[in-house]
Amino acid sequence: MKKLLRNLFSAILLVGILASCETSDPLIEEAQKNIFTQRFDSALSVLDRSIEKNPETGLPYYYKSLAYAEKAKTIPQAGERKETYTNFRENILTAREKFASMEEAPSEKGDVTNLVLNTWGFEHNTAIEYVNSDSLRATVDEPIKTSIAHLENAVIINPDSTLSWDILAQVRGIDGDYSGAISALETSMDLKSPTPAEDYQRLGSYYNADSQPEKAIDVLNTGVEAYPDSIQLVTVLADAYMQAGQRDKSMQTLRDLIERDPQNARYHFALGTQLLQAATEVTEEIDANYDTIYEYTTQLRNNEGDSDAINASIDSLISENEELLTSMNSYSAQAEEELVQVTELDSDNAQAYEYLGISYQNKASVLYQKRNFTQDNELATQLDEQAKEIIRQAMTAYEKSAELNPDNVRVWQSLSRVYLQLDMQEKAEEAMNKAGM
Repeated sequence: MKKLLRNLFSAILLVGILASCETSDPLIEEAQKNIFTQRFDSALSVLDRSIEKNPETGLPYYYKSLAYAEKAKTIPQAGERKETYTNFRENILTAREKFASMEEAPSEKGDVTNLVLNTWGFEHNTAIEYVNSDSLRATVDEPIKTSIAHLENAVIINPDSTLSWDILAQVRGIDGDYSGAISALETSMDLKSPTPAEDYQRLGSYYNADSQPEKAIDVLNTGVEAYPDSIQLVTVLADAYMQAGQRDKSMQTLRDLIERDPQNARYHFALGTQLLQAATEVTEEIDANYDTIYEYTTQLRNNEGDSDAINASIDSLISENEELLTSMNSYSAQAEEELVQVTELDSDNAQAYEYLGISYQNKASVLYQKRNFTQDNELATQLDEQAKEIIRQAMTAYEKSAELNPDNVRVWQSLSRVYLQLDMQEKAEEAMNKAGM
């Protein structure tokens, strides 16, 4: 129905354009009739003859533009209209140029902009409908690609439309064409003065999605220079640094945000999350080293290989783990400080309590590993007590998270493991049941 109304409106508009134009040129009159009866090739041929006869007038170029605009509407597939709209654009620019140099320009001179906007609006608005209208989307197999085709037509017709370029970038992004989204948005940004802060943010996100984190960082830094007070831009920049593997810069960017707004729980949570991730990665290195130590000790028990070389390797890994443990404890302490700050600023943040539990559990896991590989019984007892104390902290954090979000299966799974480590069998079974284990 919408399509029918749109076509009817276009037909009425065409009649209005032709009816309002008075000319004594028989070639123009013939072309007008051909356009109205949709004999576009005949109309274009007649108009070419008119140009040969009167090369300095803009009138035949104007009607060639009108013919191409109307011809495009009769091409069923939007993607097949590009050449027609390119011809439209070339002729309407020539018409405008010719009209400007004429001492007595015809009334059509005043209709040039309207013709451009009406033709552009036909494609642009149709593109929007293919995104927003459920009924129209159902009429084609790939509504997003159809919308893109209409928008690509719109920017051929009116390449100065920042609105069409912006929406084309968005729809290409929805379609997963991030390279195309980048190109469209950069074109839009070049047309704007000044460029809005949100454009830098969107462009950075497209570069990240297109696996170009370094370019995302460059764009976002440019945005931050232009809008130093934009918290959102700085936040996205921190994410971009993280995606690029530049954790230190990401953390420093977040610390700068916290300094500007120390009561913002979201910033503390973002920093705490990154610190926890760093601690977890170090924990995984320590675990891997302990696995290798176990393999070496198995070789020693089985009298396999050079015992001196194996012992030297074990000693080297133990020394390396001590250094890694120092690094892990540093990251963990900072993460816990930020996450505790989150719980103080936002006491209902279940995820912050969950992440605290993870941090405590990671630390306890390393202590248990260290206990298992020491031959000093007294030290083993001390390590066991330290690990259990930290596990109790993990239990408290997980329980609070489960209280705030009882549907989080992941937390109940973690709680079941913690309860087992603390020999709390009944609670472990209850947690397993809630986790669906």
